[in-house]
Amino acid sequence: MPGAAHAGLDRRACYHLTMSYQSITGVFGLLVFLLLVSPLFAVEDKASTESVVIFNTICAKCHEAQCSGRLSFDESFEVSASHILRHYGQAYGNKWLQKELFDILNYMKGKCAYFPMQVTVPLTRDWSSEVLDKFTTLMERNYFIPVGNFTPGHYRIELELDKDVKVTAHLISGEFEMVVEDCYLSSDRRISIPFLIEEPGNYYFRMYPREPVWISKLAIIPLENKSR
Repeated sequence: MPGAAHAGLDRRACYHLTMSYQSITGVFGLLVFLLLVSPLFAVEDKASTESVVIFNTICAKCHEAQCSGRLSFDESFEVSASHILRHYGQAYGNKWLQKELFDILNYMKGKCAYFPMQVTVPLTRDWSSEVLDKFTTLMERNYFIPVGNFTPGHYRIELELDKDVKVTAHLISGEFEMVVEDCYLSSDRRISIPFLIEEPGNYYFRMYPREPVWISKLAIIPLENKSR
């Protein structure tokens, strides 16, 4: 299809891109041990969107598979701070960011859920670049975007980028189940990703580009003509 992405690139083509985000999954690795030794910590549902996006693109990939639903580690912040900085050096000298990243991790471990983001999802599921800029990391241009509640059915993600690039894209449920997890190469700065929702619930779109890129437009379109 003209302008559509070439999906499902061969494994070698995706290898370096996939490893680029998998390499960050060791972040906060020391805290896995601390889960076993620290009491429950009640985290208020307050953190900046910037911190939540950083955590869910730099840190969460590892911890989505390690949720306990009962254990956390509020007493280990000082111990974990150096580990946070080792894996996300941009937090150096920024105590509020370090603390928010720690609190977000603690929330995920205790609640088995992504930290709440106070955002409005467009009824049309059509996001402009001005809105999308709030959901990206500054340097890497990784994106983490709440895309709202879905009912079972067939849909398609349409991306418009500011240049052609290879990306890894995820569509993830609120229970950390992957609906989309693949590498894509844009064509004419566009990527098209069909997907099937089997379980109703809230979903999130995450993207790791091989090189920094802006999403100029994101749309999610229901495909009513598809059989269910």
